[in-house]
Amino acid sequence: MKVSLRQQKLVRNRVRLYLDIYPPVKQPNGKLWAYENLRLYLHNEPKTDLERVHNKETKQLAETIRAQRQLEIQSQVHGITPHQLRQQSFKVYFRKIARRVKGMSRHNWESSVRYLDLFHADDIRFVDIDLSFCEDFKAFLLDEPQLRESRRGIGHNSALSYYNKFRNALKMAWREKLIPDDFHDLSPGLREKEAPVEFLTMADIRQLLQTPTEDELSKRMVLFGILTGMRFCDIQLLNWGEVRGEPGQYYLQFMQRKTTKHQHMPISDQSFELLGARESTEERPFKGIYYCRVRTFLKEWPLAAGIHKHITFCCLRHTYATLQLNSGTDIYTVSKMLGHRHVKTTQRYTRLLDDKKRETTKRIVIDL
Repeated sequence: MKVSLRQQKLVRNRVRLYLDIYPPVKQPNGKLWAYENLRLYLHNEPKTDLERVHNKETKQLAETIRAQRQLEIQSQVHGITPHQLRQQSFKVYFRKIARRVKGMSRHNWESSVRYLDLFHADDIRFVDIDLSFCEDFKAFLLDEPQLRESRRGIGHNSALSYYNKFRNALKMAWREKLIPDDFHDLSPGLREKEAPVEFLTMADIRQLLQTPTEDELSKRMVLFGILTGMRFCDIQLLNWGEVRGEPGQYYLQFMQRKTTKHQHMPISDQSFELLGARESTEERPFKGIYYCRVRTFLKEWPLAAGIHKHITFCCLRHTYATLQLNSGTDIYTVSKMLGHRHVKTTQRYTRLLDDKKRETTKRIVIDL
């Protein structure tokens, strides 16, 4: 492989200097490196001593750059990252990865980028990253930073998620030979803490149904969430074209917004009735409803019913899972209905099975 210094005549008595690389070299980012404009110019026909000195010094500079590029290419051939690539911005690289992510996990990637900006306001080059930098960023996330004064700091499991996104970006950069060490493995992630799971019991649901409310649309949506275990975004964006079947055999055919996977979900006739009157395929059963409205509703309706629990829409998924498992539905089926990728995710609900726990207390009897 050879790097040659070339000249190209331009108008106005100027000559441009550039590098010709043959054969073209494939860089770690996949692009071919065959040409580099040095942005250095000579006088085509120097007329003064000053112009001749300019040409001489510019040629010397161009030759120095050519020799440096030759060394960089030879280093790359032997598996050594070219210096110019390691000078590039890791932040720009991280943002590009976050923008490519689809589904709801993109929010976590973008949040990880924002917290990295909060941790280190200046730009970060690949060459700046070492193990100490990684561990410092991890400690920063554990200190529960906050992006806005109006919001509380992030919790432990959020810090875990954001740091893992950072580690995954480092793994990609290492595979592309943009950094010399695999900091993904050298700086282990955080251990997940078991967070308290709030849910509604069947007695709570009966209390809610006996409590009047003027917001019938939010009520229907909440009950639909309890009966199906669907996420808010999937219910909000559900359209009638995704609701199919006939009495006794209704089902939904939709794409989960979080995982971007297609889901075939049977629903009960009662769930179907909560959707209201059928309209055209493009119309949404719960059109015009937003999360802030349902969030407020889930504060006021349970409180009016005498239920003093912090209920969010996510709690409705917890409610669905615990009711199904308490009713005897096997965990594999519940996992599929919730759209979990792994049964392990669903297993956290088994510790909430109060009915099953109570049954165990009756299985050991001592004659006194």
